[in-house]
Amino acid sequence: MAGQNGYRAFMARTPAPPPQLVVIAGNEHILADEVVRRLVETALPDESLRPLNVDTLDAAASADFSTLAERLAALPFLAERRVVTVRGCVELRNDDRIALREAIGDIPSHALLIIDDCGEPKPQRGRAPKDKVNSADFVTGHRGALIVDCALDEDEREQYVAEYAASIGATLDAGARTYLGAFESVYEIRNALDRLALMGKKITRAAAEEYARPPGDPKLWDLGNAVGRGDLHAALRIARELVTRPEEAAGPLIWLAGDAQIAWELATGANPRSWAAATGQSPFRAMKLWDVARKRTPQQARDNVRLTMKALEDSITGKRVPDQALDEVIIRLCTQR
Repeated sequence: MAGQNGYRAFMARTPAPPPQLVVIAGNEHILADEVVRRLVETALPDESLRPLNVDTLDAAASADFSTLAERLAALPFLAERRVVTVRGCVELRNDDRIALREAIGDIPSHALLIIDDCGEPKPQRGRAPKDKVNSADFVTGHRGALIVDCALDEDEREQYVAEYAASIGATLDAGARTYLGAFESVYEIRNALDRLALMGKKITRAAAEEYARPPGDPKLWDLGNAVGRGDLHAALRIARELVTRPEEAAGPLIWLAGDAQIAWELATGANPRSWAAATGQSPFRAMKLWDVARKRTPQQARDNVRLTMKALEDSITGKRVPDQALDEVIIRLCTQR
């Protein structure tokens, strides 16, 4: 029976020597690269011997696995192990995945076979296959094989943020760690930290928010932020910049109504990541409202939804002048206790 480890557990306790077959699953391809690197280092501690004893097959470039048995059978050169890695398996059609599974066969004792099946699966056309090959199916019949799952949950993602920041000599506050932990992938986390570290080795939540500002009118984000922190003067000033004619108030009202709805969902038990998963939207808008929601009871948050939606409806139907409705909403939201 195959064993299974998460990425963090594997990196903390890499088996030495590695088993003859390791399958890398999950969606974080950058973490898969780290797992492959660690396996090669463990199997071949002498770096000078790696060029002659590491063989890589790109499955995405060619799905011909007829040479796999030959590659595995080749004896190591001045070393105890030989490593054969099949990369890009997640890109394969199911028929090719079946061919790869059948080509694995018996693995010689001197060989280490790594199947990199990490990443976003390629969409399959037509009917769902009867013999669908998942990552775990590559280890069928291979006792002692290991599956490493390169996926991170919310807590692990925040830990990765802190660890990677430390590895590049940066420090970050708790708010920045939580905010960056909501990024969709490790690639985005590393890219953000690398760029933020260029501007300063101490990374704050404010810097992270500014870096990750999603597309859209930045002044709408500024308006929502001012209302969220209860800064009435700033909120009204931004509203004046956004609205030069009464009918232009509809956009800001829609934005504030959206913020109120998100804050209500957060106040009643959702978190930014679960909200993003349910709506298909980026978690960053919810992250902006996380602190606001914590200061509201569910009833207060629900009342704010009613307030903003009523003002929006009245301004659209002509019951109220839109810019006056916007001013009233801003005043009431900013002066809440």
